[in-house]
Amino acid sequence: MNTIACFGDSLIEGFPFSPENSWIAQVKKNTGIRMLNHGICGECCDDIKDRLIWRPLPKEVTHVLFEGGMNDIIQGCPLTFSIEQIKLAKQFCDEQNAAFCLVLPWLCGAEELNHLIERLREAMKKEFENKCYLLDFEPMFLTKKHRMEWFIWDGVHPKAETYEALGNFASPLLEKWIKET
Repeated sequence: MNTIACFGDSLIEGFPFSPENSWIAQVKKNTGIRMLNHGICGECCDDIKDRLIWRPLPKEVTHVLFEGGMNDIIQGCPLTFSIEQIKLAKQFCDEQNAAFCLVLPWLCGAEELNHLIERLREAMKKEFENKCYLLDFEPMFLTKKHRMEWFIWDGVHPKAETYEALGNFASPLLEKWIKET
């Protein structure tokens, strides 16, 4: 059985709810893929990379999913620093023979952040396209007229039903990724 270790920030963890309500849990429910939730609220890409590198991956882990960048934006981390941390995480996964998936940040209901999110998305695509699997939720968010309908009051964190929708969207994509790697 394939196992995906999911490293990231609050968007992996399932904040403001619990890991049991995260999109990771929904993928597991839909597919039966073993999904390990290693999301920690507030972490930046360097924190996520450090936890990945310094925490031994269980032998059954065949795939690693990395979702980070929003906190880097909020905390003013240089874009080049964030990208370098993700490169180091991917390099580690390559050395461990674990397939690497980078989750692209989605635009949010906090409009003032979206130009920075776009910059990060473009930098990630430029650096990682054709080098790893890129999971992009953005097409899902285009299905509602008002983006804020997807998020809680802060405009960044998904509502409970949004986490469920994220998991439903990601399930067939991650099944295909596993099958192809």
